[in-house]
Amino acid sequence: MPQTLLDDIDDQMSHKSSRSKWIRGACELKLGTDVTEVADLTDIQLVNVLRNRCNYEGAQESILKSLLEILSKSS
Repeated sequence: MPQTLLDDIDDQMSHKSSRSKWIRGACELKLGTDVTEVADLTDIQLVNVLRNRCNYEGAQESILKSLLEILSKSS
């Protein structure tokens, strides 16, 4: 995997998160596998799940983007 992609993944994770768990969760989400361990996801991952769930537009997308920015700054 390119280092830039790993850096982007690290930016999305909390300090206590496992990169391999994050990648596993991302793969499961992409493949449509049911992720039963929501507790394993970081707040940022949960927001990204919502953003990827459907194509939000307008106020909904603005709220999710704002929340993602806030969470990214506090990580």
